[in-house]
Amino acid sequence: MNISKLVQECIENYQDTEPIFIEDVKKYITKKCDKKDNVIKNVSIILNKLKRKGIIKSAYRGIYYKPGRCVFGETGLDYTRLIKLKYLKDREGNIKGYITGAKLFNWIGFITLVPNVMEIVTNECKYYKKYDDKLRTYIIKPKMQITNENHQYLQFLDILENKDNIHIEVEKENKILYNIIRECNLNFEKLIKYAKETNNKKALVKLLILKK
Repeated sequence: MNISKLVQECIENYQDTEPIFIEDVKKYITKKCDKKDNVIKNVSIILNKLKRKGIIKSAYRGIYYKPGRCVFGETGLDYTRLIKLKYLKDREGNIKGYITGAKLFNWIGFITLVPNVMEIVTNECKYYKKYDDKLRTYIIKPKMQITNENHQYLQFLDILENKDNIHIEVEKENKILYNIIRECNLNFEKLIKYAKETNNKKALVKLLILKK
């Protein structure tokens, strides 16, 4: 099977509006094609041809999607899924980021205001902080590599640190924190360990208070 047919086969596996990363297409082709040297160059050319035909569209450089249809017309890229795949968790289930800031504080019940901008700490951010205008999302460089094992710990430490000094509207703050620890099955010793490793002094002080 030639590369062009393999690319089309790969595209057919995606649902309408689902993000299609060019790197994922290349991985798919590389596994099935013996001519690996031509994959990188040819995949881009083939995807651009499919784009000109209207079979796929592009939202970002290297990110495509198949447009969907509804009673109101054409539907575009699923941005919620794009945020998840791009910054939070890959298709293999490897966690590479977590939500923080006001959005997180709203989710856990600390504040009632629903922010219109999201903040995500992610391994995909190579600099301190960057704003993704299309996704209306700030991405933030983590203090340490985020993994499946530590992401909940690091997210909880962010809550304790509250670096943006978000005004907490509830009175029983510690009760909510205890509930999170219990529901997420977080270990106090590991929390203290990660707080020390990330030099999160503010979180460490709060942890010692909670532990009493």
